[in-house]
Amino acid sequence: MIRAVAFDWGGVLMRTVDVRPRMAWEQRLGLRPCELDSIVFGSAAWQETQYGKSSVDDVWREVAHLLGIDRQQAAALSRDFWAGDQLDAEMVALIHELKELGLRVALLSNQPRHLPHMLAELGVDGLFDVTVISAFEGTPKPDPAIYRLLLDRLGMAAQEVAFVDDLSLNVRAAQALGLCGVRFRGVRHLRRALVAAGVPVKVPPLAPVSGVRAVIFDWGGVLVPLTFRDHTTAWEKRLGLEAGAMDRVLWGPAWKQLEIGAISQEDFDDQVAQGLGLPDRAAARQFYQEYYGNDYLVPAVTAAVEALRGRYQVALLSNAFPGHAEMARDRFGYDPRVEFDLYVNSAQVGLAKPDPAIYHLTLERLGVRPGEAVFVDDMLRNVDAAQMLGIRSLVFADAPTGLEDLSTLLGHPIG
Repeated sequence: MIRAVAFDWGGVLMRTVDVRPRMAWEQRLGLRPCELDSIVFGSAAWQETQYGKSSVDDVWREVAHLLGIDRQQAAALSRDFWAGDQLDAEMVALIHELKELGLRVALLSNQPRHLPHMLAELGVDGLFDVTVISAFEGTPKPDPAIYRLLLDRLGMAAQEVAFVDDLSLNVRAAQALGLCGVRFRGVRHLRRALVAAGVPVKVPPLAPVSGVRAVIFDWGGVLVPLTFRDHTTAWEKRLGLEAGAMDRVLWGPAWKQLEIGAISQEDFDDQVAQGLGLPDRAAARQFYQEYYGNDYLVPAVTAAVEALRGRYQVALLSNAFPGHAEMARDRFGYDPRVEFDLYVNSAQVGLAKPDPAIYHLTLERLGVRPGEAVFVDDMLRNVDAAQMLGIRSLVFADAPTGLEDLSTLLGHPIG
């Protein structure tokens, strides 16, 4: 029986909902999209903050040096970098609900020593029964030691604790120790996951919306399930990589450049080969075939797309590589340029979610206003960005619940 729920902080309770302040600095500094995140979070000082070996001030001194900006500019950058972050009020309400049910609530986060001050400023410092912050413990997730410390402070066995994190790596580490690990994909999905684990929280019903003229789907995680996540750990062991290396190589800075067409597929393949310790580009492409070999189209979702066409304009908006449509046609016999009224590939338009510009471009091509569209994506950050613009949005966790929610939102059965 679950007696406690532990939450991550960044990406769960506190999320970057508006990326525009960071993007403005990237344009000002001549950086590529998402490069600022890589510089800040990839800095040596930031990594050391997770162990308590440096401060946030050290981070911005290093970032200022790397970017060649002065102290005043660094202070302004630091302020704006976090300006788009928001505390999720629905998550705070869920925590209060859990406490009213008699469960204990914990915070387990890889964060610098300033986090307690942030909690106090936000008025949530008394929200948690137990707080475990990596900077004070000298050990970050996914090290098993920090999860054991959490259990010790709760005074509970692993099977009595649910752990919620937005990073699959950290969830898998918790599950390996016997905790009930839940990857965070929005409060609605989390409530459902807690109910499935035996925690009697409420799952509020969705209310239908009116005036919808367009439905916009994502590709990976919606039409095609991300089955590779199931064997990522095995592949890391097979290639002799540290935990988390696969995600960094495949979905890190190189991918961010590929998905906006800033580098070629060949350049990306070369970087993947180097990052994974493969001999060359050909070996990287062979790896893709094996790693993504279990991918398939979800029949229920493709049927929904077909059923919705005619009644609505139906679009595909995907952060993808340049040859995505051709790959889908050749591998699945499904050409998104034909199956959808509109196909928007990030690499072809030079914009990627969650940049608001790509949503505006999609709405403009569809000829609809934000409130006239429903957006379905498996990534919470993309849904957050769409909702900020007034687009009705759903986090797609799996086909049964995702299509059920979409049907409810549209106010009619699909099909």
